[in-house]
Amino acid sequence: MIRRLRHTWVVGATVLALLVGLSVVLETGSTRRAHAAVAAVPDSPTAEAGNPIVDGWYADPDMAVYGGRYWVYPTTSRGYHEQTFMDAFSSTDLVNWTKHPKVLDVADVSWARYALWAPAPVARNGKYYLYFAANDVQDNSQLGGIGVAVADRPEGPYKDAIGRPLISRFHNGAQPIDQDVFIDDDGQAYMYYGGWHHSNVVKLDPDMISLSTFADGSTYKEITPENYTEGSLMFKRNGTYYFMWSEGGWTGPDYSVSYAMSDSPTGPFKKIQKVLAQDPAVARGSGHHTVVNVPGTDTWYIVYHRRPLSETDGNHRVLAYDRMHFNSDGTLQPIRMGVKDNFADGNALGWRTYGGAWSVTGGQYAVGVSQGGKSLLDTDFSDLVHEADVSLTSGGGDAGVVFRAVEPTTGTDGYRGYYAGISSSGRVLLGKAANNWTQLASAAMDVSPNTAYRLRVEAVGSSIKVYVNDMSAPKISVDDSSHASGAVGLRAHNAAARFDNVSAQSDVVGLEASNQSNQFVRHAGSRGRIDANVAPFQDSQWKVVPGLADRAAVSLESVNRPGHYLRHRHGEVWLDPTAGTTQYRADATWHRRQGLAGASLVSFESYNFPGRYLRHRFSVLYSEPVPGALDRWDASFRLR
Repeated sequence: MIRRLRHTWVVGATVLALLVGLSVVLETGSTRRAHAAVAAVPDSPTAEAGNPIVDGWYADPDMAVYGGRYWVYPTTSRGYHEQTFMDAFSSTDLVNWTKHPKVLDVADVSWARYALWAPAPVARNGKYYLYFAANDVQDNSQLGGIGVAVADRPEGPYKDAIGRPLISRFHNGAQPIDQDVFIDDDGQAYMYYGGWHHSNVVKLDPDMISLSTFADGSTYKEITPENYTEGSLMFKRNGTYYFMWSEGGWTGPDYSVSYAMSDSPTGPFKKIQKVLAQDPAVARGSGHHTVVNVPGTDTWYIVYHRRPLSETDGNHRVLAYDRMHFNSDGTLQPIRMGVKDNFADGNALGWRTYGGAWSVTGGQYAVGVSQGGKSLLDTDFSDLVHEADVSLTSGGGDAGVVFRAVEPTTGTDGYRGYYAGISSSGRVLLGKAANNWTQLASAAMDVSPNTAYRLRVEAVGSSIKVYVNDMSAPKISVDDSSHASGAVGLRAHNAAARFDNVSAQSDVVGLEASNQSNQFVRHAGSRGRIDANVAPFQDSQWKVVPGLADRAAVSLESVNRPGHYLRHRHGEVWLDPTAGTTQYRADATWHRRQGLAGASLVSFESYNFPGRYLRHRFSVLYSEPVPGALDRWDASFRLR
């Protein structure tokens, strides 16, 4: 949309509902209630079938659960005067979506003309309500504002419920847009809304189409927190009210999400911190979000829109979701945008192909024999971990992953970047392309057709390591600094191949205890500990770099104290500054092993004291043997 002034279309509670298997605020209760039970959703760090979750340019999503189906209602992200209708999407599993076109159209709202924004769904009184903003009013002389439509079915058609805007004027400086409807445990419905850096809350009458008043006789209560721009959202967890909003410019990279907490639905709301912002490696313009809770669990997701890195049109926005974590005191941890795709949704949204015939078949991404056909994600990773399951199905060539790729074109070596793959001749390959091919290294291994091999690349600075199946020891480890950053993706050369479970992330990670949810490895001063509620959050963030004593191993460098590494001293683990001694380098180097307590976990074995592992005991970190089953859990971690 082409917005005037500095506002963005943010839909308070919209993005929330996109997440698979989550509950949504519908009628009453602290988390939006589903009308019927829906399939359980796994606890995953991001959309396992890939972001974006639906095809097309959409923004400001909100969601409801009706009759065992998830319903997503987004803004149609088009030019200002083309925003005359709203589509919806429904799913039983939050993976496979059915499109329901034009559930609301300005033809069914006598006063609406364009700029149809931020749908907010709710069911009550045997009806389905959809709140929306229209006409982008600039002052009180113009017709428009927040309206409400009603239907007998979730898919509509929705018709204007009152023949006029529910809120048509500016109150307390708030433009009447970006509404979110929240129904508290006592049945009282509230609407949070506002653009132009002001936010109000109003009470809705039980009929859901008229406004009530507060105890002091007022109708519009201003609740504007620090740095508020638009996109109000309210939800409740464990008796605490969370007010969230978007700040920054909707077309700019500074668009982001912040939050406050209160013991009252009307505040006061004091900003705590920003929790979602752009990731230069993944996407920009992340905001206008909602949150959703998996029924019967304390698993939460944030659903939002974001702009792919290569897109410059402000309206080119897509829908995405990622995991949201709470500290034990209820505060939120910063949210990391995930990059994954298991192709379970039967499509390859977000992928761009350069040669080769690519298709999703049987939940895998397949390509026929070609001369170097590539499919890339719109990303820009520098230091990274990139993984995929790779199967060679026919042909005498190779297939694998591309990383740090720029200037992609069709052709055998039509890009600048790196490639690591497996060959039908029984080799692991690593090379670089610059419209030609230079092999950097290879290693022998058995490769069978129609067999999936887990291929992993770790690239940190000039260090590049390639793993296949065994993640404890690289098949290839070289140094090369030809390419600094670029896209990740897949490639096949003279072979047909299938790919699955693709992922990419930066080399900055959090290490969560496998047996204590929400407890992270962190430094407190100089001592290594494992704690919840880490503040600042960066104390629990680590950069995985080539080992100081052996580049085939790893070292863990503090993100907020560069040049300081986790090292063991007399069995205890400390964060110490770099020292030039051989002893220090060895003490700060670890072999990364498959998790001692499970294959999906990771463990770190001391480089110079084999058999001793990084482990926690009574919240303190040690380097010790792990003789028993409980010890193995203490020495195993989840990468977050």
